[in-house]
Amino acid sequence: MSNRPRPRAYFYRNGVELTGHEMNGRCVESFGVPSGTIRNAVCFESVTVRTTRDETLTEADFGGPVSVKVWSPEQPATWFGIASVATVERVNADARQIAR
Repeated sequence: MSNRPRPRAYFYRNGVELTGHEMNGRCVESFGVPSGTIRNAVCFESVTVRTTRDETLTEADFGGPVSVKVWSPEQPATWFGIASVATVERVNADARQIAR
């Protein structure tokens, strides 16, 4: 097993970190099925983080879609989204309406 620090997930909504969420700052195990792209962020249906066991989180666990910053001391932060396919489609349709 490697001694390198594991990447951690930090959850955000509207640019504000959800510091009170119990899963904030947990080690990332994996991402689920890709659900699309919102602006430049790739979104996934879920993210699995490590607690005393693996916990798979979806947008329902946060009361809606969230941004996820994955960070480790060895690499710069990378941003993703946790959102269902339906949410990705809705957000993108709304953005197209605003652009008109």
